[in-house]
Amino acid sequence: MYALPTLYKARNLPLKRPVCAICVDRTRGRTEDVRLGYRVTVWLCPGHAAQAFQTKRGGRDFVRTLMGVWQANGCMTAARHRALDAHLAQLRAHPPRTRPGSYAWPELRRRLEARYATGAAPLDPSQLGDRPCGSCTAHAPSRRTLQRWHAERRRLSRPP
Repeated sequence: MYALPTLYKARNLPLKRPVCAICVDRTRGRTEDVRLGYRVTVWLCPGHAAQAFQTKRGGRDFVRTLMGVWQANGCMTAARHRALDAHLAQLRAHPPRTRPGSYAWPELRRRLEARYATGAAPLDPSQLGDRPCGSCTAHAPSRRTLQRWHAERRRLSRPP
């Protein structure tokens, strides 16, 4: 027979705040009160309270985990169910966006503006190749974007 985990003599747990609703006896860090709407709040550790976890896989990890915890404890109420549904609906309606347009190519833009400062003409997008920037994962900018970067002349307003 092995010892079952309890909070009675658990070490390294927050003493003045509740434990994380998901981690329970493995809670690390300062828990925080996360409001989900519909008068539902839950105490979560920094890892589970982070937006990265709450939006992972469209929010389904977060929702399924909390739903499982509440069902196991017999406290899955209608308000909690509505709060979890609202969380998923909000993520479907407004998913986290990637950087739009020319903001997706900061390195490429800096490199081309340095080239434009020497008097070069705007490039054609076909001259950039398949991966115009080493760390950028976006598609190559359009011809119009390259012409706009050249026409904006930001290189003249910034010190070298």
